[in-house]
Amino acid sequence: MNKSIRNAILLACATVVPATLLAAEAASDTGGLEEVVITAQKRTERLADVPVAASVVSSDTVDKLNAGDISDLNRLVPSVQLNGTINGRVPMGIRGISSVSNEGTVGLASGVAIMIDGVPVPSDSRAGNALEDVQSIEVLKGPQATLGGRTAAQGVINIVTRKPSDTLTGSLGLTATDDNEYRASGFLAGPITSGIDYSLSAYYTKRDFPIKNLHLGKTTQEKVYGARGKLLFKPTENLDITLMARVGKDDSDGFNFVYTHTSPGIYLLTGNGGPPFLAQDVLLPGITPSLDNQYYSSPNDVYSTVKDTDFSADIQYRIGDLTLGSTTAYMHEKQVNVQDLFAVDVYFFNLLTGAPCPGPGSTTGAPEPPCFYNTQTQHIDVKQFSEELKLASPTDRDFSYLVGVFYSDTKVAYQLERNLLPALQNLDVRPDTKTTDVYGRATWKFAPQWAVVAGLRYNYDQLSYDYNQISYTASFPPPVIYTGLTASDSHSESTAVGDLSFQYKFNPDSMGYFTYARGYAPAAWNTAANLTPTAPKVGMATKENIDHFELGLKGTYFDRKLSVNAAVFDTIYKDFQVQIFDQSNTSINPPLILANAGKAETKGVEVDSAVAATDLLRLTLSAAYIDAKFKDYAGAPCYYPDVSGGAVAGCTGTPAVQDLTGKVMPNSPKFKFVLGAEQRLPLGGSSGEVLLGANYSWRDKAQMLVDQNPYGFQPSFGILNLSVGWQATGRKLSVTAFCNNVFDKHYFTDLEDFWSAPWGGTNTIVGQPARDTNRYFGVRLNAGF
Repeated sequence: MNKSIRNAILLACATVVPATLLAAEAASDTGGLEEVVITAQKRTERLADVPVAASVVSSDTVDKLNAGDISDLNRLVPSVQLNGTINGRVPMGIRGISSVSNEGTVGLASGVAIMIDGVPVPSDSRAGNALEDVQSIEVLKGPQATLGGRTAAQGVINIVTRKPSDTLTGSLGLTATDDNEYRASGFLAGPITSGIDYSLSAYYTKRDFPIKNLHLGKTTQEKVYGARGKLLFKPTENLDITLMARVGKDDSDGFNFVYTHTSPGIYLLTGNGGPPFLAQDVLLPGITPSLDNQYYSSPNDVYSTVKDTDFSADIQYRIGDLTLGSTTAYMHEKQVNVQDLFAVDVYFFNLLTGAPCPGPGSTTGAPEPPCFYNTQTQHIDVKQFSEELKLASPTDRDFSYLVGVFYSDTKVAYQLERNLLPALQNLDVRPDTKTTDVYGRATWKFAPQWAVVAGLRYNYDQLSYDYNQISYTASFPPPVIYTGLTASDSHSESTAVGDLSFQYKFNPDSMGYFTYARGYAPAAWNTAANLTPTAPKVGMATKENIDHFELGLKGTYFDRKLSVNAAVFDTIYKDFQVQIFDQSNTSINPPLILANAGKAETKGVEVDSAVAATDLLRLTLSAAYIDAKFKDYAGAPCYYPDVSGGAVAGCTGTPAVQDLTGKVMPNSPKFKFVLGAEQRLPLGGSSGEVLLGANYSWRDKAQMLVDQNPYGFQPSFGILNLSVGWQATGRKLSVTAFCNNVFDKHYFTDLEDFWSAPWGGTNTIVGQPARDTNRYFGVRLNAGF
């Protein structure tokens, strides 16, 4: 996109805010807000009638904010904290409670249940990352174990995709930006013959991330593409059968982390001094680690590729006024991740050992040391079969109910190959997770204004793993290597959870509720552990128990001109599962610890509101104040000091540990809000209308790491997005110019200190710059019929 077009877009976007405010005074005050429905609780209900705090994001909102990735929900729903998805698994959190799950720990539930059309996505899968073919996104906040199941300890995100239609309809969307993002999506639906309808969607996205490899002169890039097809059979008026098939591909090229902090003067591997080729100025040429850094330098062309193949069959059979449903689903995902271990400019270990790599073999006749090219390779294969049967009564009765049975079997095969001698690790680990559940929920409207909602679920979880550790360097120097260690184990447990809510209807359009819910997170194997002769088994984090209290208010007022959904909550997690690096380990590859902290708590206030200020102006405000802390977490590992062999304040003992009781949970800003405005300006006659849009999201500073590393803070920031466009009469064609991150605010979606050990046991932080960490401009075309 040339400079003149960029300037034109910037000028147009700069008129949005004042024009919106002026138009608001002149527009007629006749419009109302649209009614919102939700399906994440296994049947279609009005959001206003459900006693749970929830946000629903429409496909129109996703489109207008150029949101193409699930981590973009951070800019739409204040209570959500999702790290960047490129090149790896997404650590997820809601209301300040984050799993901080690492892709090396396979089989571990994330705590946020990601669903697509109500079918749970395995925690190790990336199938729910792309926001394409989306009708809406439903976010249920807080524990949802009764209907969400074993993975919903923190909440549910349900991605609802578009459906077949009995009338011919279609759409096409095209987007291009000045920073090399190109997106295309198409949708077509209609009847095939009487009683058979179809839908077909396809998408392609290519985007550059603001991460550049100086050595190769290449920018990190991602390509996401795929298609989803559905067939709806209606053999009788009481029977609907929907068959779905989807294929998806996600290819990325380049690394996703850059250095944001390194201890001055420290050498890789050796710490205080060493060969010149291990010095920072050689390994990180032209790079200044800071929160503004967007560069790394490496000779490695690393990549990640993910392929999804999904199928499902959904049957809905109406028996009188009851509906019997069956959903059978199969998901299969293959991942290959070739990752840069240290993102440095030199093949340092080959120089250190004298291996002539790259180049011809040794001419001395002596054995040649192995070559190492600074990378590791992961192969991850995820398969899940699930079946759900449910029976639902109508929701408009004084007594209504939903009962169901759910079964799933999730198998993961994870192979890691890393041949760097000081951090040698070659393994094959295969966890298998089965769950068999029975659940029910009933609503009794026992008085004209009162109702009670009660739910109960029984889960039977079966966990097992097989672990083959081919080789592992336990400490260095000198290298202590363990080979040929294997382990396997199994565990089963039963859990009963439930919820109880009281609702009071102030009038047909507003209600208040109080909810108590009992939830859990299942026990989990620490499959990222390393085996030794003295520790021949994989450790386990025991089950979390959750007590949740919520007081809420939902309503629309002034003839549907104003909607307000507010909630006050307090959630207590006992035996909270924590994942953190074991910085006391003497290896340069410290293993991940998965353990139980005594207690964690999150409490706060949330508000989602919308105003139809006029028939042509819509304003939205969503805000959350969240106080999430460890309430009992003694003996936690410390972060590394800034000086090799130095001490960290508050850490005692050998190995050094700290008490994190009272400390903030990771990636949990206290205050976030999102403010949006859209103004329509009719042009008269059949000329259509001008659309002006503005969205501002602000986030308080946040400690991103469990260990409270002082360099792990993401400062507060605000992102302003502006747009101006034209929409034809009938809304079937629109053209929009937009400017995202107008004030060019730089921020990171993730900060990590897992490379502190290799850098001489000193404080080293890397971060993942957000896709929109730099200002960018774009044009979007939408057409439909």
